[in-house]
Amino acid sequence: MLNFLQCVKCRHLDEDAPPGVFRCAAFPDGIPRSILLSKRDHRKPYKGDNGIQFEPKPDVLPDPE
Repeated sequence: MLNFLQCVKCRHLDEDAPPGVFRCAAFPDGIPRSILLSKRDHRKPYKGDNGIQFEPKPDVLPDPE
């Protein structure tokens, strides 16, 4: 099962994407698996993210570090 909670909480997620397609402002062609699988924290820059990193939606509390 995919652990893509960081992406689901992000203001940049394309919520109008077709079912099963995970894309966002940073990755309009698809979010890399390493981010979707929580192997990479996208609060830090990632190659090809167009300078856009994770930002929580206004109604989401930040994760404790």
